[in-house]
This record gives sequence, structure tokens and C-alpha cells, in this order.
Amino acid sequence: MPLMLRSRLESRVRGRKAQTRGHETIQLFEPKYHPGETLADQLLFALKYEGVNLQVLALLFEKTGADEISQWLKSTPSSAYARRAGFLFEWLTGAELEHETPERSRYIPVLDDDLQFAAPEGERNKRYRVIDNLPGCQHFCPMIRKSEALRRWTSRNLKESTRKIIGAYDPDLLRRAAAFLYLKETQSSFELEREKPSPNKAQRFADLLRQAEVDEELTVEKLAELQNAVIDPRFHECFWRSEQNWIGDDLGYRQNIALVPARPEDLPELMGGLLLTANRARTAGWLKAPPQASEESKMQFDPIMLAAMVAFGFVFIHPFMDGNGRIHRYLIHHILAQAGFTPTGIVLPVSAVILANLDRYLECLETFSKPLVSQTEYDPRAPKVGAKGNDAVYFRFFDATPQAEFLYWALERTVTEDLPQEIDFLLGFDRAR
Repeated sequence: MPLMLRSRLESRVRGRKAQTRGHETIQLFEPKYHPGETLADQLLFALKYEGVNLQVLALLFEKTGADEISQWLKSTPSSAYARRAGFLFEWLTGAELEHETPERSRYIPVLDDDLQFAAPEGERNKRYRVIDNLPGCQHFCPMIRKSEALRRWTSRNLKESTRKIIGAYDPDLLRRAAAFLYLKETQSSFELEREKPSPNKAQRFADLLRQAEVDEELTVEKLAELQNAVIDPRFHECFWRSEQNWIGDDLGYRQNIALVPARPEDLPELMGGLLLTANRARTAGWLKAPPQASEESKMQFDPIMLAAMVAFGFVFIHPFMDGNGRIHRYLIHHILAQAGFTPTGIVLPVSAVILANLDRYLECLETFSKPLVSQTEYDPRAPKVGAKGNDAVYFRFFDATPQAEFLYWALERTVTEDLPQEIDFLLGFDRAR
């Protein structure tokens, strides 16, 4: 898979600078930054200037083994970067290194939150004296870089803007607008799947959207309930699929494959990790601090980041044979509602914005799907043969930065343009009666 953040030496550069083209960022360094040729040298440079790429590290450690990491730790047992590397080696491989950090060493976070979005709190590892602030778990932990676009959006406090915009309207009008917004979100979500639902099916999905704000954990049973509500009874499932699926167009004489999702044998771990990541954020209070919490303790994880990780992770993994797209968009609403991003009883018409900007949405999906499908071997005409190249590591540790950028853009557009337009339309209709 290509790297969205790369670094290279450039003789014409003084110091360092970054160039961003689309979703790809290249960091240019003058030659004096050359890190050296050893694994330790390269890892130190990467951890210091690029952050943690779990996908690369998982594949790397599988090839290198433990020897060079162990030697690095022995030669500099107090080194912050050696300790991070040692912890990550154990976290990713399950192997244990012989190491004990000197007690005088201070605790350091695994992730540098100047470079990446990290969990607001984490468990302390005594052997390495690090704080595990990774936002996920070993089976599912997408990473999001602090790109320039995300730095701008997070500084605007979209949650507060949403509260102010909605708070400016009469509560009675909002109550009547709510029914229309749920209907529009339902219709748009089905239209994205090129389906016109029956009135009963549309009502079932709208009712489920209303339940998104209920404080409950996500489970396979809950997701299966959602799946059963949005598709034909012939394709109902009660657990993850047992077959390899694919996304694309069947032209009869050939298949145009856009994505081969995760292999069925990888689904229990991947989806178990996804659900654990989503539920941990809710139960740990990362999304919504209790009212009695002090300002110092109101440490939160941006709910839009979590929604990008979980909802897009879900649609990439595609754990059911059908219904995944609508559940993907439901998960966005669920996580935002759990965080109190939207007032009770109100749903943001995100699917309508996606539908109106389909090219931008597809581009966001293709930053993941195109590179993966180019390295995947799969013949839909021989499904029992299985797929090669769509390894679990690519779904487990994908770079969710493009998806977070898209979701922030879509939500800002929804809150500042589409939502006021919808409510003002109803207000104008009232005045005209």
C-alpha cells in the first residue's frame, strides 16, 4: 500500500518543509537530517518526524524479527524512541523482549499528539515506561495524522457551531423538522445504494436512526439487527459473512472490481477489534465528559475522528454480504449522537450531502480501495479459491486521514448550509400557510 506521508532528502531545501498534493504529503529534509542506514536509525527518524505507522511496522517486524530492536534497547535503554519501538514491537507481534527501563526514566506517550490524534488517556506500561495512547487495539487501530486540513477544522469547534445554529430555532419548529430530517436522511442513504425502499423499510430504518442516540454498546447482534432492517429478508444475516465478497460491476463478460474486502476468516478479529474500539471510547468517557468533571479532566477524543475510524473501517471490511453502506452511515450518526454532537431528537442529513457530492465521497473511498485492489488477486467466478493480497493488516491499521478530512468537510457543509436550508424551508412553508 502506498504511503500518504513520505520523507526524502533534498539538497535544495534548508531545514525541512512539507508539500501536500491531494491526500499525499511529502516532507523534504536537507541532507544533514540523513538518519543513517541501520534499522534503529530509520525507526528513530520515522517516529520523530512521521509518527507511528502501524501497518508499516507490523509488516516490517514480521521480516526483521527482534534482534535489532533488542540491541537498540540494550545500547540505549532510556531512549524514548527505543522504548517506543520496543513497546510497539511487542504490541504488534505478541513476542516479549528482554528489557527493563531504568526507573529514573519518565513516562512518555507512545503517540506524539503533535503528529497524530491520540487517545486522551492510556494505560501505563511499567517495563517500557510508556503511556499507551493508541486510539484502538491490536485487532483494529486506524491512525489519523494531524494534517493541515484537520488542524484547521478541529480549531473551529464544529460541535459548538452545531449547538448554536440549532439553538437559534424555535423548539416547536425543530420538533416538526426532526421528522422531515429523519425521512430525508433515510431516503438519501437508500438512494446512495441505488434503491427505492418500500414505506415499511424506510420507516424501519428511520426508527433505527432515532435509536442511534440511545446510550448502548455496539454488538454483532445490534449490527445484524440493522442489517436485517435495511435489506431483503432473503439476505438477512445473524453473524459476519462466511464467503468472500467483492464490490464493483458485473458486466457479464467481465467483472469490474473496485474492492475485495477482508477475507471471511479475518472478520472475527477485525470486527471484534472495531467494536472494542468504538465501545471503549464510549465507556471510558472519551466522547462526552460527565457534567461534574473538572475542566482539567474533560479530556476527549474528537468524535468525528472516531466516526471516521469506525464507520469507514466498517465499510472497508464489509462484514455482511449486503447492507454495509447503510450501516456505515448509521455508525456515523451513532458515534456523533453518543458524543452529544447533535441535540436529542435531531439527525444531521449527512447522506444528503454525500449524495450531492458523490464524486468527492467516492474519491475518499478510493484512497483505500484503489491501492488495495491493485495488489489483490481474486476471481469472482471462482469464489471458493479465495483472495490473495487483501490481508487483514491493511484493514486493521489503515491511514484514516483522508476519511476524517472528508467527514469533517461533509459535516461542516451539513451544519452550516444544508441543515439551516432545510429548517428555513419548513419555516417558510409555515409562514405561507
